[in-house]
Amino acid sequence: MMLSFGEAVRQFYGNYLNAEGRAQRSAYWWVVLYQLIIGLVFVIVILMADGGLGIIETIANSSTIEDPEDIMADLGEAWSALGFSGKAAAYSMVLFSLVNFIPDIMLRIRRFHDLDKSGWLVLVFFISGNLPLAGLNVLAGLVNLIWFIFRGTNGSNKYGADPLGHDANVFR
Repeated sequence: MMLSFGEAVRQFYGNYLNAEGRAQRSAYWWVVLYQLIIGLVFVIVILMADGGLGIIETIANSSTIEDPEDIMADLGEAWSALGFSGKAAAYSMVLFSLVNFIPDIMLRIRRFHDLDKSGWLVLVFFISGNLPLAGLNVLAGLVNLIWFIFRGTNGSNKYGADPLGHDANVFR
């Protein structure tokens, strides 16, 4: 049975440090949607704040600046021009990301378990997704995304019972 949006988010935080068991597709994708919505709200608040568009202009113009120190100086100026609500939203977005970092890793581990794969693949994708090699990080992200689209193992596997309730071992 597919989880509802609210149940998926409740399980996400309820399994904060739990890497055991399996997580079905809906448990993962509802949480991705939840995080995107929250992130979008923070970005909108930042953009609507006084000076919010200055940060976007600085980032957009950074591709034409060759010296990284100039980019940092420009971002510093844009940050100082940002209003209180924009700074509060930016700090809140960082805090939200930090709070969700561990449970997101645990959810990804359980999602790999549902696919009958080792949870250590989360580390492999994390490292390959953060290497500064041209295209490898994008490729790692796409492969991980595609992998999580697939349905998990039918019935029980070595990581636990099928979260959808199908038990392939019912006649054993």
